[in-house]
Amino acid sequence: MEATKVIFSTREAANIDAKTALAATFLKVAALASATLTLVLAAIVLSWQARAWILTGEWNSFPISRGLALAGLDESPAIKVATRIFDLGINLPASGFLLAVAAILIAFSVLAASVEEQFGKK
Repeated sequence: MEATKVIFSTREAANIDAKTALAATFLKVAALASATLTLVLAAIVLSWQARAWILTGEWNSFPISRGLALAGLDESPAIKVATRIFDLGINLPASGFLLAVAAILIAFSVLAASVEEQFGKK
């Protein structure tokens, strides 16, 4: 079986490259903004834990389930099912989870920056 070749004119290829570079720029900015917001949330959680530690001398864990409860999402049927299924995961520390999410978002931003650089050159 013979492979099908797709041939673009130089103008069409440049247009595709420009669209790819624009999409990569959007992803880079959106991922970086999301990572920044996530890091702010992680800093708030860690600050609350540090304050409690200084006042009481005991480190209090702040699990994801408690964050969901404070947001009022613990009454949702979907959250109740997820809590039963992912019981161990939902009780992990929220600060660690937020830092991991921020790291993944920063990795997406770096990847998008490299794609933007690759397709943004003329």
